[in-house]
Amino acid sequence: MGSGGQSSLYQHGRIGTKVFAYETDDEPWWRRDKIPLICAFCMTPVVSQRTTVGRAPRGALFRLTADRQHEDTCPLNPTEVLQKIAHGSQGVAVIEGDELHLVLPDDPGQFGAATPVIDADSPAPVKRVNMDISTVRPLLPPVINSAVVIARFLQKHDFDDEVVAQFKVRRPGETKAVDWGEFCHGPLPGDQARLYARLTGGMKPGYPVAVYGRVTAVEHDSQDRPVLRLADGHGFTVRVRSEHASLLAPLTVGAFVLAVGVWKVWTPRRGRPELQMFAEKHWQLAHWTYDAATGPSSPPACPPPLSLAQRVLRQTRAAATRKPAPRRAAAPSPRPRPSAPPPTAPLPVHAPPTAAMPTSAVSPAAPMPTSPPGPGVPDPVPPHPTPPARPPLPPQPAAPPRSRTRRSWWPFGRRR
Repeated sequence: MGSGGQSSLYQHGRIGTKVFAYETDDEPWWRRDKIPLICAFCMTPVVSQRTTVGRAPRGALFRLTADRQHEDTCPLNPTEVLQKIAHGSQGVAVIEGDELHLVLPDDPGQFGAATPVIDADSPAPVKRVNMDISTVRPLLPPVINSAVVIARFLQKHDFDDEVVAQFKVRRPGETKAVDWGEFCHGPLPGDQARLYARLTGGMKPGYPVAVYGRVTAVEHDSQDRPVLRLADGHGFTVRVRSEHASLLAPLTVGAFVLAVGVWKVWTPRRGRPELQMFAEKHWQLAHWTYDAATGPSSPPACPPPLSLAQRVLRQTRAAATRKPAPRRAAAPSPRPRPSAPPPTAPLPVHAPPTAAMPTSAVSPAAPMPTSPPGPGVPDPVPPHPTPPARPPLPPQPAAPPRSRTRRSWWPFGRRR
C-alpha cells in the first residue's frame, strides 16, 4: 500500500531529515548505508520504490513494508480517511466493511444540489503538509466534494491498486457497487481511452462521469475563448470547453483537475477526434496543484459561480436551441349552409308549382315506414282499452315545393 511522496530517515531511535520520492531514482547515500525509512507522518516503516512499477510507468514513491499499516492518527491511513469522508458527505458516501461507497443520485440534476459540510462538528484539524483534504471552495455539492477528496487521497498514494480497491461507486438505480474506475477515469491514458470506447461503442453512461487529469495546455477556440487540453490519448485528445471564459480562466498549465459532467466524442473534419466536455456550472471543475516529487499540495478550489448575467445568457441560449413543437394546420371553417325545412313530410321534387288547393281535395300523406325492432326486442304491449284513444290528427296539406327562381311568399303579406 502506498505511502505518499515523502518519508523520513530513522536511525538510532531518532527521526532524521525528510527524503522525497524523486531521490529514489538515483543511488542516494541513505540507500547505500541502509538507513531505514519511516512514513513522514507516523512511525510506520516504509521502503522506497523506483519509477517503473510493472508495465505501467508511474512516479517514484514509498511503500509500506509487508504486513504493516499506518498508525490510526496518520492522515495517510485509509481507514481514518474513509471515516472522515463518510462523516462529511451528508449521506452520499457510506462505509461498507473496509470500503467506501460513493452513491450517485438517480436524477442527474441532483449532482449539483445541496451544500456539503465537512467535519462541521469537529475541531479544525492540525495543518500538515500534503494532507489538507478539506472542503473545496466555493462549497461544492456533496457528491462532487466527496469525489474530489477521494481523488486527492488516491493521488497521494499514486493510485496504488490496493488503495483504489477500497473505494467503490454505486451507479444510479443500482445497489451493487462497482469499481471506482467506472465513475472516475484517470490518471493513465488507458483509463480515458476506456471512456472513449464506452462513448463510441454505444454503452454511453446515463449519468455524469469524472475525468481526472492534468492541464497540459491552454488553447483558444475560434471565438477566443480558453480551452483546456488535458491529455493526448490513444488517437484522440481530451479537452474541456465552456461558453463562459470565467469557468476556465483560473485553471493554468500544470494544474490537476477533476472534471465532472457529460462527456462526448466529437470528430472534426480535420485533426484527431476529441473527447470533450462543456462546463456549464462552477462545481464541474475542481482544481489544485501537486508536486509528486516533493509532496506539497495546494488546497483544492473551483471557479467562481456564474453571475446573474451569465445565467440569463445560458438560459436564453438553451431556450433558443430547443426546437419548437410543430403547429397543427388550422382546419378550414365550413361554409354556412341554408337551414333545411323540418323533416315533417317529404317534399315532392318534380311536382310543378300549383296554387293552394282545398283541404278536401288533398290526399293524406302516406305514413312513414317504421324501422324494424332490433333482435330480441318484444312487441309493444297494446294500451289498456279503458281510456279512449285520441282522435288522429287531420291530414295536413302537402307543402308546396320551393322554387329557386320565384318566391312562394311575399315580404309584405300573403300573396293573393
